[in-house]
Amino acid sequence: MEDLKLLLIDRLKSQGMDSSLIPSFLKALTSIISSEPGIDPAQVNLKLNSLEWNEVAIDYHYLQMLSPALNMN
Repeated sequence: MEDLKLLLIDRLKSQGMDSSLIPSFLKALTSIISSEPGIDPAQVNLKLNSLEWNEVAIDYHYLQMLSPALNMN
């Protein structure tokens, strides 16, 4: 699990997200995904954008990586 979380963090950094923002971003993302299990990436991005998280676009691969990394099976 820790390897997936590190990979996720590296991908977020590589897309330009500031390291200091990652914990808050992951908290918002976790909240969105747990409130709507099975949500599609386009809806995730809309919700993130409404919260002013515009740095990273979430796609299917991110969602697949997020589920085990955030312990959301």
